[in-house]
Order: sequence, then C-alpha cells, then structure tokens
Amino acid sequence: MPLEDEFGDVIRKARVGLALTCEAVSLRAGLSVPELEKAERYLFAPDDETVQKLAGVLNLKAPALLDLARKRYEPAPTAFGSLGVAAMISSPYLSGVVNCYAVWDPSSKEGAFFDTGVDFTSLERLQMRHGIKVRYVFVTHTHGDHIGVLGKVQRRWEPTVVVGMGESLSGAKQVDRDTEFSLGCLSIKAFPTPGHSAGGLSFHVEGFGAGRPALCMCGDTLFAGSAGGPMHSYEALMRSVRRRLLTLDDETILCPGHGPLTTVGEEKRQNPFA
Repeated sequence: MPLEDEFGDVIRKARVGLALTCEAVSLRAGLSVPELEKAERYLFAPDDETVQKLAGVLNLKAPALLDLARKRYEPAPTAFGSLGVAAMISSPYLSGVVNCYAVWDPSSKEGAFFDTGVDFTSLERLQMRHGIKVRYVFVTHTHGDHIGVLGKVQRRWEPTVVVGMGESLSGAKQVDRDTEFSLGCLSIKAFPTPGHSAGGLSFHVEGFGAGRPALCMCGDTLFAGSAGGPMHSYEALMRSVRRRLLTLDDETILCPGHGPLTTVGEEKRQNPFA
C-alpha cells in the first residue's frame, strides 16, 4: 500500500498549520515562491540543503523529511497479520483508500470495529467468517469516509458506539478522557488525540498474547511518514502525535485511517512530524 502523503503534502500541512505564507517560507528557506508551490504540488524536489532548511523553518525532522523527498521511506512489514484476531479492511474512497479495523476475543468471539469505512459488505463478510459478536464500534473521528456505513452496522448488530467529546454523533457514548474497555482477553484504552478533529480518539489494544505487540488505531492523527491535516488545531495535533502516540512502546503497531501500517519505533525515526 502506498504512503498516504508525499513530501509536498508534509511541507504544505506544516506550513498551513504554522500559519506561514509561501512568501515567508520561501524567504527563510532560500527558494522561490513558484518553486515552493511546485514542491507542494509534487512537481519539484529541492536539493538536500534546501530540504534541510525547509525542515528548520517548518519545525520538521530534517533526515526524515529528506528521506521522504528522495522517496527512500517505506515502512517495514509489521506483525499485524500474525495476531490472528485482528483485521484491516481497506476500501476505495474518492481518489484514495480508507482503512478501518476489527479485533475480537478468540474464545468469546466478542469483537469491535474501529471506524467502519465505506464498504459494509466487507465488514459483514469478515463478521460471518469469524463469527464475531460485534459489541462495539470505536470511532476515531466522524468524517464521512470513516463512518460511511455506521448506520448499516448499527442496524445490523446494534453495537455500543464510542466517540470523542466534541464529535457530533447521535446516540453514541462520548468519552473525553482515557477510558478502558474490555473484550474477553483484550483490553482497549480510548484516549483523546485531537487536532485533525476536535474530539479525535485513538485506541490502544493489547492482550494478544505473550510476545505479541499491542495495536493502536490512530485514525487520521498520524500516517506512516506524515500526520493528518490540522483541520481543528495544528498545535493540538502535534501534541497528540508527539506526546501521546509516539510515547507508546516502540513495538506498538500503528493502524492509521489511510496508508500502510507502521510502528511507533519506525515513526519516531522516519516521521518528519516526530
């Protein structure tokens, strides 16, 4: 699966988040406004020295930004597939792809979806294949691509829907602080990660067995090699990325709303926003 964001996306998100004009960034980084605009549109990659200057101006990690500019970054395979009781469902949406996830207890078959994406048939097929009793839907945020078939899921299985405070979703259980849930042997901690949206949540899941990593469903807060758009608050988004997600154990598998799986350790090294 390709990365969700390229070099141009990262510098644009950082520039917009910091409320910097193209003129201000160009002056400080030593490239022209047309060159910066072309870079943000994937049409131009500055030389190494200029990329490093851009990183300084935009408060980004220079080596990671340079790797992204030179297309050297691709996250390593994770252990997700070996867990046996977790699944990733990816569905086409507009010009891209949206991810949602499922986990379930191997004994009781109690399970949960994390977001629903836009493909109900795939969710239903997964549920039937594994005999999952859908107890929860944990919502990272309420943008349409992430809850596109939530209504169908609710009508089909009547789960408890969990959402962050500040997200508008009728009938859902709202949480505004770290909150624990359980599914048999699995423990799930919901914790606020605002920034991309006002009430964004991430979900840390553990209990897969000795020596197996935890998962963290992080929605659009963090992508492999990037972060979500600062639609609510860039300052809050950076706190969520740097102080919450990237302080988890390095082996934790990060499960983003778009793009490939990655790990905390990988993103600490390779994410320009780290």
